[in-house]
Amino acid sequence: METILAFLCDYADTSGGKINALGIGFNTIHAPKVPATHRLFFVVLKLKAGITEAGAKSIEVSLIDADGKHVIPKISGSLTFPEVQGVTETFTQIAVAFNNVKFPEYGEYSLEVVIQGIRVASLPLKVSPLQPVTK
Repeated sequence: METILAFLCDYADTSGGKINALGIGFNTIHAPKVPATHRLFFVVLKLKAGITEAGAKSIEVSLIDADGKHVIPKISGSLTFPEVQGVTETFTQIAVAFNNVKFPEYGEYSLEVVIQGIRVASLPLKVSPLQPVTK
């Protein structure tokens, strides 16, 4: 299994076999104070697997702080690598939504994606104080 894409974005949809995303690739949330609640963001992945790996796989997505503590409960589910006749590799993509996440402190966080017990992505996320606008 190989991770082809992994990013954070403001919104994503993977219906229709495509990844449609807005606000791609941010890694910092600027907040005027903490705790800070971020209304909505997505973790998006596109994965490639050999045809022998086709089928359903377990997935866990965790949002952890710099000390490795979970900020929210781990998200668990499954994804499927489709079995396609006549090909040697198969692809799947997922978008996991995070709604109204409360970040307790400024600092470093990480979104960890584990499939079948193997970490396939680690996406850094920082919560920083809002900087004043200079003219």
